[in-house]
Amino acid sequence: MLKLPINLILSSILVLKINAQLLEIFGLSTGDSGTVNRPIFSDLASQSMGLINYLRTVQKDPKHNLESKLKKPFDGMNFIEGIPILPGMTGNLPGAGACLPKGSPLIRDRSPSFFQNILRNIPGVQDYLVGMLPSPKVDVKALEGRYMWVLDTPSASNRYCPTTEFQVKADIEKSYGLTVQEKFRPNGEDSGEKVGFGYGIIHKDKTYIYIQDDPCPYQIVIMGPRNQRTGQYEYLVLSNWARYPIIGLARDIRHFYKHYKDEMENKLESAGLINDVTGNSNIRYVDWSKCKKATPLSYVQNVLTDLFG
Repeated sequence: MLKLPINLILSSILVLKINAQLLEIFGLSTGDSGTVNRPIFSDLASQSMGLINYLRTVQKDPKHNLESKLKKPFDGMNFIEGIPILPGMTGNLPGAGACLPKGSPLIRDRSPSFFQNILRNIPGVQDYLVGMLPSPKVDVKALEGRYMWVLDTPSASNRYCPTTEFQVKADIEKSYGLTVQEKFRPNGEDSGEKVGFGYGIIHKDKTYIYIQDDPCPYQIVIMGPRNQRTGQYEYLVLSNWARYPIIGLARDIRHFYKHYKDEMENKLESAGLINDVTGNSNIRYVDWSKCKKATPLSYVQNVLTDLFG
């Protein structure tokens, strides 16, 4: 077995830490920017309601009777290095339906969702649980483009002026690959803008969106109507099978509040993302009133502030 000197190991860790700090200073997100650092069991009551709503949603669909599924044995069980894999699942691979492994570069180690963290190391289980929920058919052309965040989950996210942009980069036999670019400010509207990256996979009726603040994938759970002129979705909601956290995206803030805010809330309630117990406590509307457009001068000023105080 190869043994490395302890000073070499410590030096490597130090270099990685310094590089991550430099990336943050120069405006690139390393996964923890704009997130809430909280104890692992905090907000468990709200997350438990999300899990209950998941079970209720599954039970509503006669094709996914949970009681009969739990009693029915699997046809067979496969193993990889002693770890059981649920058979017939297309999302067994980390980063392609399953959660990314711990220690992935520039990705937050822990999911905001307590229940996703518990199950993340069981290959295929995420895809299995997602597969029991209704899955809206996504039109990638209608999906493309830039969105402004209109709501998020306050116990998981702490972003100001956030946007998300989707671009289709691959189209292979009705399976699609997307790039995701995020821009946000982590410490207030006047703080330096961070740029984050991610990717998405759309395969058949399943959508997986990976961004840096969560090693586990989001799904598109709600889609708004299409704009009559452009044909693009007016708004989207991202979440996961555990129903936590929630991200609401809209093309235009003013247009959204005028025409679609109530409609989105009704759809959130129908989908079990908000309910009578939690009310709107697990969502927060993003305040854009103090957001200003980032400029090259503001970027330089923020870099100098981070470097020299």
